[in-house]
Amino acid sequence: MIDQYKHQQLQIGLVSPQQIKAWANKNLPNGEVVGEVTRPSTFHYKTDKSEKDGLFCERIFGPIKSGICACGNSRASGAENEDERFCQKCGVEFVDSRIRRYQMGYIKLACPATHVWYLKGLPSYIANLLDKPLKKLEGLVYGDFSFARPSAKKPTFLRLRGLFEDEIASCNHSISPFFSTPGFATFRNREIATGAGAIREQLADLDLRIIIENSLVEWKELEDEGYSGDEWEDRKRRIRKVFLIRRMQLAKHFIQTNVEPEWMVLCLLPVLPPELRPIVYRSGDKVVTSDINELYKRVIRRNNNLAYLLKRSELAPADLVMCQEKLVQEAVDTLLDSGSRGQPTRDGHNKVYKSLSDVIEGKEGRFRETLLGKRVDYSGRSVIVVGPSLSLHQCGLPLEIAIKLFQLFVIRDLITKRATSNVRIAKRKILEKEPIVWEILQEVMRGHPVLLNRAPTLHRLGIQAFQPTLVEGRTICLHPLVCKGFNADFDGDQMAVHLPLSLEAQAEARLLMFSHMNLLSPAIGDPICVPTQDMLIGLYVLTIGNRWGICANRYNSCGNYPNQKVNYNNNNYKYTKDKEPHFSNSYDALGAYRQKRISLDSPLWLRWKLDQRVIGSREVPIEVQYESLGTYHEIYAHYLIVGNRKKEIRSIYIRSTLGHISFYREIEEAIQGFSQAYSYTI
Repeated sequence: MIDQYKHQQLQIGLVSPQQIKAWANKNLPNGEVVGEVTRPSTFHYKTDKSEKDGLFCERIFGPIKSGICACGNSRASGAENEDERFCQKCGVEFVDSRIRRYQMGYIKLACPATHVWYLKGLPSYIANLLDKPLKKLEGLVYGDFSFARPSAKKPTFLRLRGLFEDEIASCNHSISPFFSTPGFATFRNREIATGAGAIREQLADLDLRIIIENSLVEWKELEDEGYSGDEWEDRKRRIRKVFLIRRMQLAKHFIQTNVEPEWMVLCLLPVLPPELRPIVYRSGDKVVTSDINELYKRVIRRNNNLAYLLKRSELAPADLVMCQEKLVQEAVDTLLDSGSRGQPTRDGHNKVYKSLSDVIEGKEGRFRETLLGKRVDYSGRSVIVVGPSLSLHQCGLPLEIAIKLFQLFVIRDLITKRATSNVRIAKRKILEKEPIVWEILQEVMRGHPVLLNRAPTLHRLGIQAFQPTLVEGRTICLHPLVCKGFNADFDGDQMAVHLPLSLEAQAEARLLMFSHMNLLSPAIGDPICVPTQDMLIGLYVLTIGNRWGICANRYNSCGNYPNQKVNYNNNNYKYTKDKEPHFSNSYDALGAYRQKRISLDSPLWLRWKLDQRVIGSREVPIEVQYESLGTYHEIYAHYLIVGNRKKEIRSIYIRSTLGHISFYREIEEAIQGFSQAYSYTI
């Protein structure tokens, strides 16, 4: 559908029987109204033409060939005269054959049938509104219960007989033969409500506003009772309160959308356009048909049988009519959801039928594969890889994707800056990849966010906005912290990139969808930007350190291991595996790492500020080394104290690795950046 702002959207909901008829009915010039599908046939086996009033009828759904009717005649598709728009012989309208993609039909059900989505869904909307257990409603719908409460308001036969206790015994002997009498059908229609018709009558009698008022009163009474101390009773009370809230919300939604509750029970069953359930002829006289056609055939056959029995109700046994109503209900359920009755329905080759629910749900369904998975303009797709140098709000776009997305903006700026004179020359410059193209591309990207989406988009964090940066290669780079919101990892996942064009879309992306503004889960409020998978492995490798510890050789004053040779001849000595050097600050340690004098997990001594919190009050040094000038070194498990002859502490060294130092510096810089940003906001 298209709203007043010309936005295309898809809406799933309930419609009235009148609306279903309006979708399908067409008035022919002779006054005949077509739109109802009454026959289960598709194409004639000899002529290969669609059967009249069948599932592929050209009168109902439009011509198979554009402008050609079933007789083979042709007219101009835009004829102004009403009589010339239809064939006088076969009644087919002379229109384009594409009408068969959206022209619908309907099946007039001989008995009402509940919609399985609203009866057996979780939660069950019908059971919620009627405030009755789902099992009882299912028993009523499928004929397990023979009687329902009489729907008539005046005193009836059943109500009067129930008033006399002495007549109960005599009624038990007369019930069985009473069902077989010819007048039972008339009595049943007046006195007994069974099947989906009983559900429809009860839904039609509901007053939604009274439901809201009564539910609110009951909820307040339960709230005032408080806790009784009995765990089971308190639990039942909580469940009842939740149910009342859901019932009020559901009734309010029905009122706001102008939907009647009885529409959840079908009297008219819509028939999909034939192009959405095609029959394909292959070589060798093989015919491939959609499973939905077979399910529609089953509904029509059972519905026609029931209609025939109802016409001859005086001769047809009542139990046979009720059994046929149950078969119609089961056929409608199978059409809508094949697995609703437990085991899915299978054909003669033991193949499961694909119902309407199966067609639209899942990764290969109509929504995710055909609608959401469609290619659109100003979009691209590629594999995601980790971008360790990116900020949280940035993503790396390959040059090839970026120049395609922003091509129009680049051409505009090339012409504006008089770098080219027309569009053709600008496109040639882009193809030749001249340096000015990349300069303008970076300027354009600097103020233009992009949207990244990973299917399936199950919640709002499945699509987020990022500030793009140019990267080499053909993969999209992503900060690992945002992967949890997308439910993505770097094992070959693909993501789509979209370009917001309008100013409104760009403003919405910046204000609501940027990744650094979506740090908490919208469902439970917990942090969603937490280290996972690759980051945890990286942090583990970064901080794993040397497992030997300081006690590997506690009597080695130089920190050397046995049989270890150290070259002291060169001032810039080459660090070997087991030597533990001393560094005055973290910059010297990073410099030694860049010069490949130490490795990431090499143990080292880093000079630390004179902080008494480092020193354990009860810790005993592992070793104390004295020098000739009176200075000494107290060596502990994780730190080293250098003192003079006056027992004054001159310096403290902590035992660490370059990985720990790098991790500490990153945290320190992040805290400082956060503090600065917070001070700016104040």
